[in-house]
Amino acid sequence: MQLPDGLAKHLREQLEDQRGREDARVARGNSLGFGILGERRARDDELRRSLELPAAASGGILGAREEESRGAVCVLLRLSPRENLREARELFEQVLAEAMPDLPDDPDGDVATEPLRLARQARAGLSEVAFLAGEYGRCRNEAELARELIPAYLLYQPHRKGYPHELMARGMAEADAEQVARGTVMQEEFLQYALDVSYLRPWEDTYFVAYTLARAGRRWLDERGG
Repeated sequence: MQLPDGLAKHLREQLEDQRGREDARVARGNSLGFGILGERRARDDELRRSLELPAAASGGILGAREEESRGAVCVLLRLSPRENLREARELFEQVLAEAMPDLPDDPDGDVATEPLRLARQARAGLSEVAFLAGEYGRCRNEAELARELIPAYLLYQPHRKGYPHELMARGMAEADAEQVARGTVMQEEFLQYALDVSYLRPWEDTYFVAYTLARAGRRWLDERGG
């Protein structure tokens, strides 16, 4: 990922201001910022620090996102993410079960009700969790179900026929480096697009997980000489 010089300077200033804060979400955001800047050691220092801090949320969709993000930290550090991902899955499934009875008849409507918004987040989270856990068939199933809840016009255009991590999952399951490479590049292009339009917010867990998915794909390829 390429960061414009002016934006890189601004990001460095933000990171210096945020560094050392006793907040797990901030520490993860710092790690993403350093990762974008290519500063691997600083990234990993912040990743380790984030695991030492108390969870930023518990229960509900925020708790699910917190556990998913902590699992993603473990993936980046090559630690076992099993317990965090198990907890994230349970919480996402609870959110989904509570939302399903109140979903609108037409999920493609212009107004997303709160249950529909939560169901979309939970389905997407379940797909990401499955990918991070190495459960590639489950990842693809959850991704297909997630897209059924989201009208195409709300999706980033390249993702309308398949999420990047969905393509990566298919390729990893079939040992197909070409598919993994396609998904990885798509994920990296999404992050680059977010940078280019100044929409990337390092301190939001959604982007941290997206970064982890991209790094997981690139790692798989590097380990196989792809």
